[in-house]
This record gives sequence, structure tokens and C-alpha cells, in this order.
Amino acid sequence: MAKKNHEDVIMKMGIDFFRDTILKSLGIDFQFVDSGPTELIELSIHSLYMDFTFLTTGGFYIHIEFQTTDGGEPDLRRFHAYEAVFSHKTGKKVYTYVVFSGGIRSAKTELDCGINKYSVIPVYLKDRDADQVFQRLKEKKQRKEVLTTEDFAFLSLTPLMSGSLGRKDSIKEALLLAKQSRETAAEKATAMLYALADKFLNSAELEEIKEVVAMTRLGQMIFDDGIQQGVQKGLTQGIQQGLSQGIQQGLTQGIQQGLTQGQTSKSREIILRMLAKKQFSHEEIADLVGVSVDEVARIAKTSESK
Repeated sequence: MAKKNHEDVIMKMGIDFFRDTILKSLGIDFQFVDSGPTELIELSIHSLYMDFTFLTTGGFYIHIEFQTTDGGEPDLRRFHAYEAVFSHKTGKKVYTYVVFSGGIRSAKTELDCGINKYSVIPVYLKDRDADQVFQRLKEKKQRKEVLTTEDFAFLSLTPLMSGSLGRKDSIKEALLLAKQSRETAAEKATAMLYALADKFLNSAELEEIKEVVAMTRLGQMIFDDGIQQGVQKGLTQGIQQGLSQGIQQGLTQGIQQGLTQGQTSKSREIILRMLAKKQFSHEEIADLVGVSVDEVARIAKTSESK
């Protein structure tokens, strides 16, 4: 249950970032007061799942759908059903925006329903290139420039853009870039990337992404458990040394030694776990854990010889 709650917090952070920041980058600029439901149940037998809904200050709902394919009329009929049921349940107007991934350059957006015509508002990412976004942000980092909230918004959308990487690798690359920053927007971008992974990836791919997200969540307090254990051990050693060397000096040395021992022990444990999965290169592990590539190689060689 705790794990599920942890994932719920990540998802909510990502949705909030999407609503308050990313939508504006896509030209969908409204003032929102709340997120709406995404599951509709009719007659207890039909569950209709929408991607995102947000209530605006104007009293109407904005409904967002992500599409990686052009489903034509079947998709439009599905969106029309979403809107009809949602509007009936809430008593409010609903406007649907469909965000098409970079591989789609045009799509059917209007449906003839007889007397009425139904239409959605398309948002195409065809002119956005994930490779260019990654390169631009890496160059900014090399110049030691601070990434802006808009930078993180576009970073969050890279899995939906055109580019040389597949969707899983785009998410992974974006997470590695977000990890290098300590801004709140970086954490929110990480959460949004996780939400996209949860939507588009299969279970095996999602597990790999969860491993990366877990490492980014450590962030500024890397190896929390190891540090805590190290401090405790250091206090004990420090008090013992303090009997002969002076309590203050012993405590200081003990804590420092404990911190170092705790970090080293925990980092080795995490490196071994990531090596065992065989899903990360030595360079990626070194970047995530904060050690040198040579250190990762040394630990890998030691583990193989056992």
C-alpha cells in the first residue's frame, strides 16, 4: 500500500505540472481551479478512461487525450462518448484537445454525427524534435546555465516528439537530464515523465524506468539509508574514541567516518543491484549514483570474480 501511495504522489505531481505549465507550452492557456475525474462509469458495466480533465475558472472542462496513432473515426466516436457522458454527469461544457505525437502530421478531427458535427482541437508535435531539445539542454548545462521551467516543460514532452530514440529511451534520457538539476521544476518534470511511462510503456519497460526514477528521487539526499546507518555507527565509534581522545573530537571523527562508510556501502549495494538488472550501461550507473565509471567497472569486475 505504501508503494502505491508513493506512486500516486508522483503521478499527482506530474499531473499538476502538466496542467499548470506544460499545457501553456502547447498553447492551451486557461486558468484552472481543479483536476477533474478521468474514469466514467455508465450503468455499472462500461468504464470509460480519459487521459486528463481540468476544470477552468470559466466553469468548463478541458479534456486532454494523448495519441500516438491516428485512429480516425473510431477514436473520434470514443472522444465524443467521453464528452457526452462527462458533460451529462457534470452539467458543464467540455472541450477536447488531442495531443498527437511527433510521428503524426495530420489527423481526422471532425466527425459527422448526423444533424450535429463533433470536432476536437488537435495539437501536433510534428515540428518538435526530441534530439534538438536534449542537445540544447545539454549545451545549457555545459555552460552552467540554469534550466528554466519552460525547458523542463519541453523536456517532459520529449517522449511524444520526433527523434532518433524510442519512447522508452527518450523517457530515460529525459530523466537523466532532469536528475542533474535540483529545481522543483526538475522534480515535477520527473513526475510527468513517469506518468507518460505509465501510460505508454509495457510492464518490463516500466520497471526499468522505475529504477531510474528511484535513483532521481534520492537526489540531494543520496543514499539516505546508508547515511543514517553510517551516522549511527559513527556515533558509536566516536564515543568510544572520545574516552581517550576527547568526546568532541571523537564524535566529529566518528560521524565523518560513519558518513563515508555509510555512503560507500549503500552506493555499492545500489550499483550491484543495477548491474544485476543488465539494463544500464556503466556510464548511466555512474551518472545516477554519482561515482566514477572506473568505480562502477571495478565493482562489476569484483562481483564477476566471486
